[in-house]
Amino acid sequence: MTVRRATHLDITALMVLMNEFRKFYKQESNPEEVESFLNDRMNKEDSVIFVAVLEDQLLGYTQLFPSFSTIKLEEIWILNDLFVSEQFRGLGVASQLLTSVLEFSKATHRQQVWLLTGNDNKKAQQLYHKIGFNNTKFKHYVFNF
Repeated sequence: MTVRRATHLDITALMVLMNEFRKFYKQESNPEEVESFLNDRMNKEDSVIFVAVLEDQLLGYTQLFPSFSTIKLEEIWILNDLFVSEQFRGLGVASQLLTSVLEFSKATHRQQVWLLTGNDNKKAQQLYHKIGFNNTKFKHYVFNF
């Protein structure tokens, strides 16, 4: 298995994974909008997507968005998505994706990687702690329109 940065050639396979990610978080399946979203991200180059690949099959992906921390006065990455196809879970795919994210973050001189996950996603939380992510003292809020 290798982890590499996604390209436009990955969009069709990546669309399937991202749609599954969204369904995991109780969103409606919408492959057309997911494809449009992916094309926008790649065309505008406003996110970084890594894919885990084995024999030309995408096993999982992660997506980063650049941001800033006023408290730390630093540039950061927000790890917005981390998803591994169900049949490949437990094989270390997520760990390798996270390792690639951390290496990329160091190479791009970002001082932190922020992420969030569902309160009930205990497996992901265990992995994040194992790799070295820490809980913060902040509570996350959202306002939906």
